[in-house]
Amino acid sequence: MMEVSNRNWHETFFMASLATIVGVVASYASMGFLWAIDKLHLLFLGVKGSQLYAYLDNISVWYLFILPVVGAVIVRLIIQYGMPEGRNHGPADAIEAVRLGAGDMSIKAGIGSAVASIVSIGSGASVGRYGPAVHLGASLGSWLAQLLKLTAEHKRTLLACGVAGAISASFSAPLAGVVFAHEAVLGRFGGRSVMPIVISSAVASAVVKMHAFDSILFLLPDMPRVADWEYFLFALVGVLGGALAVIYMSMMDHFSRLAQLLPVSAMAKAVLGGMLLGGIVVVFPQTFGLGEQIIRDAFQSEITANVLLMLVLAKLVATSVSFAAGFSGGIFGPAIFLGAMMGTVFGMGAQELVGITLSPAVYGVVGMGAVISRVIGAPITTILIVFELTGSYSLMTAVMVAVVVAGAVTREFFNRSYFYHQLRVRGVEPETSQIQQILSEMSVSAFISKPTVVFVADMTLTAARSAIVESESAVSVVYVTDKNGKLIGQINAAVLCSMYDEKMLEERIENVLLRSSIVFTTTTNVYEAYLQSKCFKGESIPVTDSQTRQLVGVVYVSDLVDACLQAFERFRMEER
Repeated sequence: MMEVSNRNWHETFFMASLATIVGVVASYASMGFLWAIDKLHLLFLGVKGSQLYAYLDNISVWYLFILPVVGAVIVRLIIQYGMPEGRNHGPADAIEAVRLGAGDMSIKAGIGSAVASIVSIGSGASVGRYGPAVHLGASLGSWLAQLLKLTAEHKRTLLACGVAGAISASFSAPLAGVVFAHEAVLGRFGGRSVMPIVISSAVASAVVKMHAFDSILFLLPDMPRVADWEYFLFALVGVLGGALAVIYMSMMDHFSRLAQLLPVSAMAKAVLGGMLLGGIVVVFPQTFGLGEQIIRDAFQSEITANVLLMLVLAKLVATSVSFAAGFSGGIFGPAIFLGAMMGTVFGMGAQELVGITLSPAVYGVVGMGAVISRVIGAPITTILIVFELTGSYSLMTAVMVAVVVAGAVTREFFNRSYFYHQLRVRGVEPETSQIQQILSEMSVSAFISKPTVVFVADMTLTAARSAIVESESAVSVVYVTDKNGKLIGQINAAVLCSMYDEKMLEERIENVLLRSSIVFTTTTNVYEAYLQSKCFKGESIPVTDSQTRQLVGVVYVSDLVDACLQAFERFRMEER
């Protein structure tokens, strides 16, 4: 008992130390990501931060038009020559690595995606910064685990630590980072993973504060107290926010599909998309890049309702064009923008309608929560982010109402999140249970037994019956192969032993074969075997070589049951 206890303490200290390292690295990576975007804005435009959008009016129209085109070409080259599989990577890949893999992510993809996203945002693409930061944090955590040759469980945990650290550093919201890592990435709250993820998130937040890094997304004006009757309006904002989120995700999907159908090269699509985006930016410079200063201006009531509505439409098109053109970036940032604009317009309209002083900024935050929770599929994280950013309990409850309504009303109109949609487009099912994943990692090859008796097709029934009697084995089914060892069928031992027709017994066994209803191969995993054998009534199932089709043995159903029990036990241990 003492030895087990010491081993547990050693593992706890080891994972806590690694989580601390991941938290530090993820925080610096997130800060470096934003620093690089600012530097690129200085290089391209001569200005950065809050001064950016006021300065865009002073820039040549042709320069604004051509900048996204140049950015699209550079991003296309980065993706084509520097990214695995020649495509953009993001949080969906982290979800896939955790739920359907062993927690392995490519550090090359993490860095490449970050660089491509920096260029994308720096050149005006309407994409977000949080998705790339999350993907980079996940890649760093996974890379460290791979470097140390840790187990799959530990790799998944450190990957989630990187995600939590990135969220914590990006929003100064350590609690939201912990919940997002469990809610959106791991898909479960496991006892063994909580401690290192909490440490990573807390460390990342501390590092950001140590450097006095300004990661505050918005500052709210002084707000009047939220009245009880306003919760009805918050529910309406939830309905509109959920609908807007579905429109947003559907437009991105349709624009991307349309781009794939164009009979031109990927580079030509990038140039064309860059030109379309450039045209939008010329007319609506507020859609350039992240747009966080525009959100702040909207919350301060410095933008009229008509302009806000036009910006919602313009941002929808600009974001859809950006992703269709192949720009790299996140979907979270544009969702924040859309929700904030929509909610603020709603607040302005409600104030005019009821004739009572309301705070449009409050409705902007509520709308923002409704949209982003639906887009990323993480309602609890959304609620906590708002609470940690504002410190307002009443505002958190307002967002809670909108988030719940948005999810309930629009649940049937799109996937659970855009990340889930991306995975399903690739043919990956993200809602795989942990036990299913464990069974998928186990091969039936580990449970193969040698059959007691095997017949060759050219044997007579008499010889076959004698072989069964001589084996003295209680077999119910005997498998039959050709002369090369390839499985061609099976015969019921009881039926064979009950034959007394002399003429029939002179027949060759191949003439009375039954086809095996289920056959596994050496590449079949236990979950696939379970699905195939759910209605099987026998005691064993043949296994053939996946290439030669030769019979290599049998798997007893009792052994499959034992494998399932092992999976449940492993799941129970991981949840402790």
